[in-house]
Amino acid sequence: MRDLYLPEQVQAMDQRAFDRAVDPAELMDRAAGLLARGVLAVANRRAGLRVVLLCGKGNNGGDGIAAARHLADREAEPVVVLVSSPDQLGDDASRELSTWQGRSGATIVLDDDPGAALAEVLAWADVAVDCLLGTGASGAPRGVMADVVEALGDFPGPVVACDIPTGVDGASGAVPGPAVRADLTVTLGAHKRGLSLSPGQDFTGRVVLGELDVVDGQAEPVAQVLEPDDLQSLLPAIGAQAEKRQRGVVVIYAGAEGTSGAAILTARGALRAGAGLVTVATPAAVAPIVAGAVPEAMTVALPADVAGIVRIVADAVARADVLALGPGLGLADQTQRAVRELVATVQAPVVLDADGLNAFRGRADDLADAASDTLVATPHQRELARLAGVTAEDVEARRADIAAEHAASWGVTVMAKGPATVIAAPDGRVWINPTGGPALATGGTGDVLAGVTAALVAGRARPESAACAAYLHGLAGDLAGESVGVRATTAGTVIDHLGPAAMTVGV
Repeated sequence: MRDLYLPEQVQAMDQRAFDRAVDPAELMDRAAGLLARGVLAVANRRAGLRVVLLCGKGNNGGDGIAAARHLADREAEPVVVLVSSPDQLGDDASRELSTWQGRSGATIVLDDDPGAALAEVLAWADVAVDCLLGTGASGAPRGVMADVVEALGDFPGPVVACDIPTGVDGASGAVPGPAVRADLTVTLGAHKRGLSLSPGQDFTGRVVLGELDVVDGQAEPVAQVLEPDDLQSLLPAIGAQAEKRQRGVVVIYAGAEGTSGAAILTARGALRAGAGLVTVATPAAVAPIVAGAVPEAMTVALPADVAGIVRIVADAVARADVLALGPGLGLADQTQRAVRELVATVQAPVVLDADGLNAFRGRADDLADAASDTLVATPHQRELARLAGVTAEDVEARRADIAAEHAASWGVTVMAKGPATVIAAPDGRVWINPTGGPALATGGTGDVLAGVTAALVAGRARPESAACAAYLHGLAGDLAGESVGVRATTAGTVIDHLGPAAMTVGV
C-alpha cells in the first residue's frame, strides 16, 4: 500500500529531520537532484535539452533553482524564471539563486506584466517545470502567479510539477481556480493525499516519489492507496477443494417493478466476483424476471407487507454470509421500513446501497444502532451529502474527511463513491481507490459494485474487503473502457471484465 500524508505532516517531518541535524541545504539539493532526474526522464534526452524552471519565492522555488544546477551538470540548458523579485525569496531559495548566478546561470525575473517575456521563454523551451507554489499554499493562484499558470496551459511540451501542481490543494485535492496540468509530478519526501483525490488527481499526470528519507514513525498516514499486490494478501484464495458455500453465500434484497435490472446487475456482479451462492429476494412480480436473467441465482418472492418482507429476508440471511440491500428497491413506505428493520436486526454483515441508504434520510444516526458488526454503506456524492447533513459541494471539497468522520460516528464502513472512491473504516483507516474512470459513469455500475462488495465481504468480513471491491470494480471498468471504448461501456460490460480484472491482479 502507498501511504498518504497531509502537507503539514510532511512539513513536520522535514522539521524533525532538521532537528536531527540534517542540513536544509543538503535536503534541498537532494530534492533538486530528484526533480532534475524527473525532467530528464520525461524528455528522454539530456544534451541540449531546453528547460524553463518557473520558480516562486518559497522552498518550492528553491528546489527549482537548485534543479537548474543539476540539469546544467547533465548537459541540459536550463533557464530559471523568477515570478517574484530576488529580494522576496526565502533564505534557502536566495542561497540557491546566489549559487546559480555565480555559475553565470541564465535567470529571468518577471514583472507585473509577464506576457511577452514569458511567451518568449516558453516558446524556446522543450520542457517546463512548475516550481511556483508548494504544498503549503492554499487557495487559487493570484496575480502574476495566476498569469503564469494560465500560460503553462498553452505550453505544447511536457510539464513537470515539483511536489504538487500549482493550484491543487495538497490535502483535499481541491482545485479552486487555475491550476497547472502536469505530465509528471515529482512529489518530495512523502505522497500527499491531495494528489490521489479528485479533482486534483486529474492534474498530476504520472506521480513519482522523490525519496528524501524524512518519513518517520511519528506521523501516521491519513490514508492509503491499494496496489495490485495488496489484493493478493487481502482477498482469500479459492482453495482447490473449495465448495460453493465456502466461496461465500450472498443474499440480495433488491428490485421493484420497473427496476428489476438493479437486482439482476447486483446478482451478476456478486457471482462474477466469486460468490458461491446468490439468492435474490425481490417482489413476487419481479422474481421471474430475475430468475430468467440470472439462472445461476436463486430467487425468493416477497410479499408487500413489512413483516413478511423482514421475516423472509431474515430467514434467508440466517444461512448466508452477507446481506446486500437497496438497489432498485424504490421509496415506498413499506420497503423503506423493511430496510430499517433489517438493518436493526440482521447480525450478518450488511452492504447498504442506493434506496437502502435512502431509508436513512434524516435519520443517519440510526446506522450506529445496526445489529451487524460489519456494515458497509456505499453512498455516491449526493447520497453522502443527504446522510451527513451537508451539501454536495461540501462532499466534493472534503469527501475524504467527511467519509472518515461519519464512518467513526456511525460505526460503519463508508464507501464514498466517485472519482477516487474513498473507503473509510470505523477505526479510522482510510483507503483511496486508484482505479475506475469515466467508463463507470453509466447507469447500473453502482449496482454491480454492490454485488462485488457483497461477494468480497462474504469471503472476509472486514473493511479491507470493501476497499478491494472498489479496486476490482474500478479496474473492470478501466478494462471495459479499453476494450469497447468509454462511450460504449455499460454495466454489463463492466461485469464481463470482472474476471479479467481479477486475473490481472492475481486473485
